[in-house]
Amino acid sequence: MRTPLLLVVLSFAGCAWTEFDDLANTTWVRSTDQPNVGSRAYALAIAGVTTDTTGGRLGVISDDTPDFSTLDYASDGTDKVGPNDVKLGQHRIAVLSEPPLFTTDGTGKIALAERSTSGGNIAVVFGPATAPAGLEFAAPSAPDAVAFAGTDIVVAAGNTLFTLQTATQVPCMSSDTMFGVAAMAADASTLWVWTEAGAFFGIPISALAPCNGGMLPAPGNTFMTTGLMPSAGARVHIVGNRAVLSGRPTSSRMSQLFVVDLSNMTMTDTFALEGVQSSTIATFGTSTFVVVGTPDAPIDGVVAGAVDAFALDTGTGMISRTAAMRLHDAQADSGQLFGRAVTTMKFNDKQILVIAGNSEVFAYYKTALYDALP
Repeated sequence: MRTPLLLVVLSFAGCAWTEFDDLANTTWVRSTDQPNVGSRAYALAIAGVTTDTTGGRLGVISDDTPDFSTLDYASDGTDKVGPNDVKLGQHRIAVLSEPPLFTTDGTGKIALAERSTSGGNIAVVFGPATAPAGLEFAAPSAPDAVAFAGTDIVVAAGNTLFTLQTATQVPCMSSDTMFGVAAMAADASTLWVWTEAGAFFGIPISALAPCNGGMLPAPGNTFMTTGLMPSAGARVHIVGNRAVLSGRPTSSRMSQLFVVDLSNMTMTDTFALEGVQSSTIATFGTSTFVVVGTPDAPIDGVVAGAVDAFALDTGTGMISRTAAMRLHDAQADSGQLFGRAVTTMKFNDKQILVIAGNSEVFAYYKTALYDALP
């Protein structure tokens, strides 16, 4: 049985992972293996939702029996399942998307959007991670993406964006009947949308609610991810005046990272990677990294999964082609799916990486890139 606090093997430039003595004081991680939340497929999606300056909190979506729970980390690094375990069936969510349509606003709130068991409706579970509520609303299509836009939640479904303001939903339609959202994210003024056709553009948040005439404004400058039409699991990450797009086409293992300058919608870099299923942006000190999870990466001959961190130069918009760090489990097992989800979480007021595998969560308190060890 895995011990709760353990050393996990790390690779980084200039040091082979087999040189254990060099790494023994480098990487520390807390492993949580399928706690009792009533679901067998634990941690399909995760998000850091810490609000305090001590300890940390992780929002967790699980399946088999759809469930939302939290992992609450004490300041000494121990953890336990939070007291408010939400059975999503109570909110008429019986089936989760792959991956689940799950997000956070970065200030302790979460939103999950899925098809409701009530015909023609969308169900949303939202609010503080410690006590989320639920609502349903009529929609002609199943949800495709969800994002926070300021204090509002935006759900994309078919050619319509629904802005949720408490119990009110404001629909705003695109005149493009083929409009379909693969991923979206917002900054202070703009909702950035990446469509299934490969178009990336911004919509003023002020245009969503109220929605003049019920129609979205025509897109302004648009960047096209030529040759890649993103499928489920695509992500848009906003980093200052740049966006990092991560996605892959349907039925392909070849993923692509695009860095786009939002001031003129031009690409500053593109980077092809195989097998990427999850991604996030992490900042440690003054350095920013694009962190990607490849859950079927081979580790010492075992298909167990790995997570790589690539430095992002926020000035030039270029991604390093050499990973600054690779993480994987030292006790790698076939089918472990390490890296199927990756996120950042504030722990004792420092940003750390948290990685999901097959019904297991790894919270990294110390790596070669940072030290938050309690």
